[in-house]
Amino acid sequence: MFTLVARLMRYAARTLISVVLGVSYPGAACAKASQSGESKKAGSNSAQLKQPPSSHVAAGKPAKPKADAPEPKYLLRGWNKGLAQKGVALTLKYEGDLAAAVSGGKRRGTDYAQQVELNVDADWQKIAGIKGLTSTVTFVNRAGKNVSQRIGDQLLQVQPMYGGTNHAAVHLVQAFADWKSDNDRIDVAAGRLPVGNDFGTSPYYCEFMDTALCGYPHSLPAKRGFTAFPNSTWGARLRVASGSRLYAQGGVYQVRPKYGGKYGLDWGWSGTTGTYFPLEVGWQPSFGPDELNGHYKLGFTTDTSPYKDNLYDVNGVPYPMSGRPPATHRGRHSFYLLGDQMLQRNGSGPENGLVVLGGFVGSDRETSKISRFAFAAVRDQGLIPGRTDDVAGVMVAHAHISNKLATAQRLLGDPMQNAEWVVEGTYRIAVTNGLTVSPDVQYFVHPNAEKSIPNALTVGTRLEVNF
Repeated sequence: MFTLVARLMRYAARTLISVVLGVSYPGAACAKASQSGESKKAGSNSAQLKQPPSSHVAAGKPAKPKADAPEPKYLLRGWNKGLAQKGVALTLKYEGDLAAAVSGGKRRGTDYAQQVELNVDADWQKIAGIKGLTSTVTFVNRAGKNVSQRIGDQLLQVQPMYGGTNHAAVHLVQAFADWKSDNDRIDVAAGRLPVGNDFGTSPYYCEFMDTALCGYPHSLPAKRGFTAFPNSTWGARLRVASGSRLYAQGGVYQVRPKYGGKYGLDWGWSGTTGTYFPLEVGWQPSFGPDELNGHYKLGFTTDTSPYKDNLYDVNGVPYPMSGRPPATHRGRHSFYLLGDQMLQRNGSGPENGLVVLGGFVGSDRETSKISRFAFAAVRDQGLIPGRTDDVAGVMVAHAHISNKLATAQRLLGDPMQNAEWVVEGTYRIAVTNGLTVSPDVQYFVHPNAEKSIPNALTVGTRLEVNF
């Protein structure tokens, strides 16, 4: 069944690309021969999600692909090899997001947002003989403008590289230590640690540009307690695996609206409103002789902070009518169900193949702005023969505003929000080792979840450089 669905989807995609780009494809037998001939050099260039690469395989050893995972690809090879041999690995990344609002929305225009990211990873077994202990420190510089402001959309953001650092020249993202047991079945991390490093995430998500999915399904980081790149608070996470297929993890995190301040260096406790408790269980199956890997996650979150009711006062009367302040709830809850499944392999690289993704996030209607969020996506690495590191992707996401919040907006006479859809198409071109360019198109239905704002179209491109 997987193979039949995969072949139909790939045939449709290849036909479209052949028409648009003039690419001709050989017959099925020739395609198989071509893939077989490329298997020795096929590799992976997974999305540069802003987090440790272990987050996709949450615990234990991953299901073994047809070939060992390739070494990370960098534009400049060996510049930090000496430090790495001594236990300190430096990685420098640049990402730029160019986007133009070309139709609909409130006004037209083009904006560029960029990020420079420096990661310092230390292996303390090499440095001090402490087995299983590593640490990570990340700094970023962000600059630019957000084209979503031109559209009038404050809900889903076109360019993920914009915001979160208050335009600081240097902003500390995270600083944490991680310890793993000999068999990787126990994994403990603690420090200045974003929730999004480990919960509700996948490396596939940032193959798309819109924040509807890049990093995490948007309704998770849209809530204050779910800290996400480029911000963090004090936190700790414990992960336990049963072999390579099953895992469970839980965490405890400080909820602090100002996070670490402008520079990320305010590590105090003042302004803390509560504690965030995420719990996630996962299943990582592998099907058939081609070992078609999947990742399925069920998560629950609780935030003990106080939040105002979206509609009612303490007497159960809509506060816009009573004139009283909204009622206060102690705690806010969400759950999520996420999955991805490879349907067909294109080569020997661990990510080469056709993968379908989907997910749903449900949240309290009383205190959450987005009460329901759902997405579906397809990504295909190696779709075009000979382009084993290129990735084609299509994503659709839907954000539904709490009906209680919408009712309050109507009673107050404010612009009423209901729901927003976004559809995105992208194609990541691996230009050379460590350098990718990704043309991108996004279409928004009811930007900012407001029917009064015309549907909008943006076109753009993403540039990623790993030095």
